[in-house]
Amino acid sequence: MAVNFDELSAQTDALRKDYTFLESFGVDAAKVHERSKVLQLSFTENAVEVQTFVKVYSYRTSSFQRLWRRGTARIEARNLLFFKSVGIPTPRVIAWGQRRNAIGTIVDDYIITEAIPETQTLREFITSACPDRSLPLYCSRRDSIIDQLSHFTRAMHAQHFYHQDLKWRNILARIDGNQTELFWIDCPKGDFTRSATHQSRRALKDCATLDKLGRLHCTKEERLRFVACYLDQPVDAPEVATFAQAIADYRRKRFDAEDLRQEQEAIEKRQAKANAAQSK
Repeated sequence: MAVNFDELSAQTDALRKDYTFLESFGVDAAKVHERSKVLQLSFTENAVEVQTFVKVYSYRTSSFQRLWRRGTARIEARNLLFFKSVGIPTPRVIAWGQRRNAIGTIVDDYIITEAIPETQTLREFITSACPDRSLPLYCSRRDSIIDQLSHFTRAMHAQHFYHQDLKWRNILARIDGNQTELFWIDCPKGDFTRSATHQSRRALKDCATLDKLGRLHCTKEERLRFVACYLDQPVDAPEVATFAQAIADYRRKRFDAEDLRQEQEAIEKRQAKANAAQSK
């Protein structure tokens, strides 16, 4: 079923609050000078204490960039509501808000989401709860993760929505009884596009972003399972091998090269620090 954009927009706007709501959490956005700041705070709702994450975005050092652009908080709130509408588990959005100056430029905005208890980032979860396939329980958990990831990614892309930051740190996991549950969080960059060229490129990027850590923590067979489920094809179908190769090529070109560059920069910084210490 296609997304009803008017309904999605109305649901998003219904969650907008003014800054007195943020201040009730003891947060003064005017004192936030980082580009973004995340606080874990609680508040009482219907006589129940609710754990939340409060994220504040500040644009005071680069306000011109926001003169003609939408606020990040509203986009993120809309995206989380979109995930929910297509069956992707995600945190409940409690509120969002934005503040503009006299000429209409956004100076800061915020979003508050409910914390999901007993979760870990996907990397932490795989490392601790199912590091390999040596036990049947590990196999079951890992296959469940792969199947959920492929299903959620396909459901998102079927609506011509692309995450554009689908990193493992933006996916939470936990065990509930015998089930492994995934939750998608933090999506301020995601958006819809009608361009066929952009759709193809962004779909590949989302899958390659997942593969950035997938190649380190998953077997080749598991990664092919993801592609097969994503394409809804048998694992030995030619389309699966072709798309898997495209993912690997994109990852090597964009992410592996970036990792090597960052590693080299870190080595150079350590060397420069050591040389400076020796010269004293």
